[in-house]
Amino acid sequence: VFLLNIFFLVASYFVRHEQVDPVDLPSATSGTEDEAAAARVILTARAGGELLLGGAPITIDEAIARVAEAQAEHPDGIEFRLRCDRATPYRAVEPLLVGAVRSGVTKVRFSVVPE
Repeated sequence: VFLLNIFFLVASYFVRHEQVDPVDLPSATSGTEDEAAAARVILTARAGGELLLGGAPITIDEAIARVAEAQAEHPDGIEFRLRCDRATPYRAVEPLLVGAVRSGVTKVRFSVVPE
């Protein structure tokens, strides 16, 4: 039972801190601390433009559809979190932002590391 407790504590730590897919996050000089969200969709964009959702590769259209589904399931709104590598071009991120807005998402955040 003790080992199971340790396992779930460690697993929840990685889920909370979103360290599943390693990327070189950009640094920020200002910002706010993470706050709890009722529902959150976390998408990782690697430097080459590859998108990952929960560690699995996903296309832009599939990602937009997942965000729209999550938004429809939570009438209070969701948080759309983007974990972009600092070398990710904007052209890889723009369609995701436009799709999220069209789905009704009003809370978009970018993961960064403090400078």
